[in-house]
Amino acid sequence: MQIRSLQLSAPQLAVVKNYGFVINVLAGAYIGGLIVCLGLLYLMYHDANERQHIPFELSFDDQITAVKAINKDDVLKSPRYAVKHYRRLLIELAKQADPGVEYDEENDETRYYVPLLSSQVLLYEKSSEFANFYIDIVLRYAKSLLAKGLLEPSIYTLSTIINDDDLFYKIGDAERLSQCCRLLSKVDQDPNNKIAILKRSIDMLCRTFSGVNLDGNYLLQDGSRITDEVLYCLNDLASNMAKTNEKKLLNQALNIYLSSLKKLTEIKELVDSDQQAQVKYPLFNCDRNNVVLSINEVRAHIGEVMWAKGYKKNAISWNEEVVEDMYFDQGGSIKGSQILVNVLNNLVLMYTNTKDIRGKKRCENLLDQLQVCETDPVTWYDSVVNRFSKIIYNKGPLGILEKPISERFGRPQPIPNIEEFEEEDVE
Repeated sequence: MQIRSLQLSAPQLAVVKNYGFVINVLAGAYIGGLIVCLGLLYLMYHDANERQHIPFELSFDDQITAVKAINKDDVLKSPRYAVKHYRRLLIELAKQADPGVEYDEENDETRYYVPLLSSQVLLYEKSSEFANFYIDIVLRYAKSLLAKGLLEPSIYTLSTIINDDDLFYKIGDAERLSQCCRLLSKVDQDPNNKIAILKRSIDMLCRTFSGVNLDGNYLLQDGSRITDEVLYCLNDLASNMAKTNEKKLLNQALNIYLSSLKKLTEIKELVDSDQQAQVKYPLFNCDRNNVVLSINEVRAHIGEVMWAKGYKKNAISWNEEVVEDMYFDQGGSIKGSQILVNVLNNLVLMYTNTKDIRGKKRCENLLDQLQVCETDPVTWYDSVVNRFSKIIYNKGPLGILEKPISERFGRPQPIPNIEEFEEEDVE
């Protein structure tokens, strides 16, 4: 048997030895670049998976699409640019489940009304992990459509999930579903529909979290547990009831607010006395700042209801308590700033109505001196992921290396936002 081998003459061997250093440098650069590319792509996948668990049941292409959608939605804060990825993912999953599904992607009137998997497929043909992921993606898609200004497709998508009992009560994260109920209640134009949607959400939360105990009028009972989402839904329900200006619903809204305030006051007492409030209420954020903000938010709403019922002095008193409790301590957060701005504006109108010029001027001065916080502080991790994501979408993973090298020999250049180099609807 003839054995083939590579033989170099003495001159050729000398040439190879002379260029060995160059070959090693090129090989090192290639391997280093490969490591950087794989590392950065894994970072994006890991970050997206932490924000929204991506099941391995998805194909490799669908996983890439999911990462792009979640990254642009959560990291780059560009849900409009995430719509095309959410849309593509939902279309592909629908086609995989039913190859004969009919859907015209080119029709501008229906292109965003994507086909959705039925509850039967999710319950009996898919794992619970996949079903939870799928519902979350659908809800993310609906919220992103609103950011894009597409109200009707968003309402259709949300309603499809919320109105299906099997999907609503058996599949998906209860709090995420409740968030979308609150979102649907905000965009729905019918006041009665708003109230019905929120009641449905609260009923679902009570079924899911057995420790939450409400009576027929949606009042928290003694000994009831509470979650952040239950509190948000109760506040929204009371707010929509109050907006109807019907006497019966105004009274019911006031009672809901008062029962929420009583529960929050109990939690604050536990927090102040260091009695393990977080252990007793594991699904509610028992951080003291959050509890104080929640209490004052409810107080502000009670003041609004009191004013609507004609108790003007009572209403002013409730709002003044909020200002006194929050102005010097809680104005540094986004939520705190929003509450104070709303309360001070309400007080200006109330003092104008009651012809109290001194009180009006004082509130106007407080409003002028208030330092409004518009954004939450960005952590170093979020800042790094945001920066890397922009560069990767613009120039690819090696752009991370190209940027510092090019700036070493030239002028620094700002990192462009995704809107500057990518079209919104082009996949």
